[in-house]
Amino acid sequence: MQNCATRSDRLLELILFSLRDRGALCALVLASYRVELTCLLDRVSAGSIGDDDEGEVEALVRGNRGGGLRARAGVIRERAEPRISEEDAFLVYDLAGRIAEAAAAGRLPVVRRDALTLREKAAEVHSGGERAERDMLTAGLRVIDRILDAARAQPMPRSEPASKDLN
Repeated sequence: MQNCATRSDRLLELILFSLRDRGALCALVLASYRVELTCLLDRVSAGSIGDDDEGEVEALVRGNRGGGLRARAGVIRERAEPRISEEDAFLVYDLAGRIAEAAAAGRLPVVRRDALTLREKAAEVHSGGERAERDMLTAGLRVIDRILDAARAQPMPRSEPASKDLN
């Protein structure tokens, strides 16, 4: 992951120095960040909210038979603990910061604002439990949508005649 971040930082520096095609370059970087965020959120959500492991369901069913309320409370207490690892939350936090920087460079304030919100939500995951995880995933999806909206709003590049390059 460190190598990707280093390369991304260098690419962002190139964008900042580029006057021509700045918007197109930022859109390219944001598109790559969007793919990275989509993969990361997919992986993170695979073991997250709404997943009932067979063992948890079985414990809940057994709890209704013999353990009563104590067994059910134990399952609920287990589920309140965050399922997203600290490392994954940090990866989302770091990526959200890079998205915010690229959006600022591309003059996309809505994308930047939502990326900063995602960064805040990622920082709150371990203190907020399942609700904070859900909020982080929702904020991540919103960032993905904003990047897609910004890409759709970009004007298509004009194609110049090939003969101009040859002369």
